[in-house]
Amino acid sequence: MEWTRDGYTISDDPARVDVDAVHRYLSEESYWAPGVPREVVERSIKWSLPFGLYAPDGSLAGFARAVTDRAVFAYVADVFVLDAHRGRGLGMWLMEALVGHPDLQGLRRWVLYTEDAHGLYERFGFGTARTPHRYMELTREPGDVYG
Repeated sequence: MEWTRDGYTISDDPARVDVDAVHRYLSEESYWAPGVPREVVERSIKWSLPFGLYAPDGSLAGFARAVTDRAVFAYVADVFVLDAHRGRGLGMWLMEALVGHPDLQGLRRWVLYTEDAHGLYERFGFGTARTPHRYMELTREPGDVYG
């Protein structure tokens, strides 16, 4: 699918994603994936529903992805808008496209992690886990996984 607005385009076509640009942002600028190898980024895009945000010149302006079975669950990950394109409501639009995608309708559970964008996600109904006592996780440090 494709959405257009003010010269910008959002596309869910994985073949269109500039993996190098996504990798550069995630590995060098994000707080959640510093040093992530390109191969890991490439694999994460391949096995997700990706949303590339493209500037009027066709270059990558932002990105998000949903890790999902397209039936009951989605994990929203790697959401970003590059600095040069911020302040235009593009992050909100990117999330609108993601949560409104036809393949993601009727899901029972959505999750995400954020350090600094609670306000954005709250606009889409995200909030503190209702049942945190049921929630568990297994995490590993990037150096333990990538190193």
